[in-house]
Amino acid sequence: MKFLRCYPSVFVIGKSYEITLNAYEKGIFAINVGNKIYYEQNSGVLSSEKKYAKIRIPQKALDKYQEYRVIFRKTIERTDYFSKFEDEVDAKFSFKPLTKKNNINIYHIGDVHSRFDLAHKCASYFQDDLDILIVNGDICEVKAMEDYINVFKFLGDFTKGYLPIIFARGNHDTRGNLAEIFTDFFPSNNKKTFYEFTLGCLNGIVLDLGEDKVDSHPEYNNCNNFKEFRKEQLKFLKRIKLDNSKINFVVTHMSHVEKSKFEGCCFDDERPVYVGYNQELERNKIDFMLTAHKHQAYVLEANNEDKSLIKHNYPIIVGTACYFEEDLWGTAITIKDNAIIFKFTDTSHRVRDTFEIKK
Repeated sequence: MKFLRCYPSVFVIGKSYEITLNAYEKGIFAINVGNKIYYEQNSGVLSSEKKYAKIRIPQKALDKYQEYRVIFRKTIERTDYFSKFEDEVDAKFSFKPLTKKNNINIYHIGDVHSRFDLAHKCASYFQDDLDILIVNGDICEVKAMEDYINVFKFLGDFTKGYLPIIFARGNHDTRGNLAEIFTDFFPSNNKKTFYEFTLGCLNGIVLDLGEDKVDSHPEYNNCNNFKEFRKEQLKFLKRIKLDNSKINFVVTHMSHVEKSKFEGCCFDDERPVYVGYNQELERNKIDFMLTAHKHQAYVLEANNEDKSLIKHNYPIIVGTACYFEEDLWGTAITIKDNAIIFKFTDTSHRVRDTFEIKK
């Protein structure tokens, strides 16, 4: 894989995977699974003037063959006629689909804030027994292309292109002059970073609340339009019907039911919209929600009125604790028999607290 800057990242979206690739040089990317070649969708024109690609593949195809081949042709010159490219090079990768229905190990981490060494130590709790990695926002601000590359080096070094990743955007991931091309790299539908996903016996929703302050806040100087973006998500949620024979959950960097420390923030301003979110999630009978953002690890249990501004009938696992320069906690999740077990663990793999729900 000498032409690749890092291992591929295999993201889950809908009933598909989106595989992000990063090369050292500009060129055309493709992925071979079985007897079919997949390209990045660009209205028939194959992109050759950038060093990255995001290619969507049906889950059933990659799950069947459990391996894929990345194909790359370096661009020499793209011209009106007779463009020139180097010969194909390729690299093969194995893939581990989620086929089992018991003893499933998932690791959830967020609030990395560019501390990739700590994140790697933390998320390695299950070692080789990990089935899914969930990355829940605030990975880094994106001021330069190298910021994106560093995220993919972390994801690639950890998963080796072998494990599925569920990825949610955090509010810090919306910051920086390259944040506007986030959807070039990460899972999205028509540039929308909220979506339903299916993965084996799991069914879920990724939500994206955007920033934690209103669009007019001086930090942003009206360069965001998250107010309309949140309304779009409510329309999306009204169309969702999760499969209740599966384990259903939500991944979102920020919870819509808790108040922020900022007065007059979006959590106050968007209250009617967030009440609508909650109604739709309860209609879909979700089993739990995974969040980050608070830099603390705790459980907001169902129907807890002390800390919730919206009453909810599902537990919210606030699954990361962020101690800058010192430690990082995540959540080790095991689905076993009729229980879902959540363990808050640190970079030394010590279990700090445990919570369990019955399915």
